[in-house]
Amino acid sequence: MRARENEGLVVVYGTGGHGKVIVDILLANGIRITGFLEDNPQKRGDEYGLKILGGAEWLKEAAGQTIAVALGIGDNFARRAVAERCIAAGASLLTAVHPSATIAASATVSPGIVIMPQAVVNADAVIRQGAIINTGAIVEHDCTVGDFAHLSPRAAIGGNVQVGDLSWLGMGSIVIPNRKVGTGSIIGAGATVIHDIGDWTVAVGTPAHVLKELEPRS
Repeated sequence: MRARENEGLVVVYGTGGHGKVIVDILLANGIRITGFLEDNPQKRGDEYGLKILGGAEWLKEAAGQTIAVALGIGDNFARRAVAERCIAAGASLLTAVHPSATIAASATVSPGIVIMPQAVVNADAVIRQGAIINTGAIVEHDCTVGDFAHLSPRAAIGGNVQVGDLSWLGMGSIVIPNRKVGTGSIIGAGATVIHDIGDWTVAVGTPAHVLKELEPRS
């Protein structure tokens, strides 16, 4: 569900800094926000001028209503877990796109993604479920950004780059055209990727080199 097309209740899941940015994006689109959801029971009351309604249990209590959830969680794995809980509860995932972002008409954007201010998604790019295209990030033509991946502010990927599910590209990192970043991998801030990066790998530097291998996570 796109932010400009929603009906029913709209909630932002997560009260941290990422959640606050999501609130700003929704407000910039003229969306009325019902409140926050937050799993930390110590966080209740108001946050950023909105009421914290509760945690995952609120979705069950609101069963039968039309609910759209914007994912306000920066951590890829936590965001995926929350998305799965929301879908299981019958809620839809809201796609939040800032009005200043540029998205090609031929690009594909999936449920639950966030595209932040000044970001660019060019022709025939595909942004899959739950991904984040952060402030000023660039996704060039024919790229694919996988499920619950995250391109940090000012990250840029050239044409026909494939970014795997759950991967994270640090601030200001660059991937040259026709390269692949594997599933669950991390590219350090400011790194320049000129060769394919495998799954579950941390790569840093210019040109990027493998720093260490990660334990695969399901």
